Amino acid sequence: MTHFNYFAESEQAGQERFQKVRDGLFGPLVRLLIRCRVTADLISLLSLLQLVPFGYLLLTAEDSQQIAIASVFVWLHVILDALDGPIARTTGTAGPAGAFTDMCVDHSGMLITTCILTAAELVNPTAAVAYVSSYTVAVAFTIWLNMIGHPFKLVIRTKYLLYALVTAYGLFDANFIGQAVVLFCVIHVIFAIAGFCKLRRILRSSVAD
Repeated sequence: MTHFNYFAESEQAGQERFQKVRDGLFGPLVRLLIRCRVTADLISLLSLLQLVPFGYLLLTAEDSQQIAIASVFVWLHVILDALDGPIARTTGTAGPAGAFTDMCVDHSGMLITTCILTAAELVNPTAAVAYVSSYTVAVAFTIWLNMIGHPFKLVIRTKYLLYALVTAYGLFDANFIGQAVVLFCVIHVIFAIAGFCKLRRILRSSVAD
């Protein structure tokens, strides 16, 4: 696996195995999409576009059923985001540029979703800013550490938990999104500080060497 990713050291071998399983499961669909001249970049774009109906449905929701329907589009975003890699590998176009695009789409999805939740008054604006900022810094440090061969042993990513909480709100009318985002902020601030300290220590030692 390329070091241009945000997986922890303990995850990377498992991620490679999962990637092979996923490629096998999506194989027939991937081959059909390729025959239809659908590219990995087009899938990435379609993935982001799923957040348009998600935003519309959530912002105009009058009951929990509409929120449940809105959450379907978040998961369609996730599923489509998982398809671009298999398409790229099958067509021989996988590489750092594709990995960069995939991470940008992935991260943009989290940012857009958080903004929509804030506009729907499900997340406190201050907590939302703290969340997306700390998440972004933590991800940036994780990628940087992977690129220089000093990955974190463990990484906690909360975006799927956030999506699951939106789904739970729609299905069970149980809203813990605001409280969870505050907790997520704490988690990512800790990772951001840990990433800064680790990078600083590595850079200092490289100068000394």
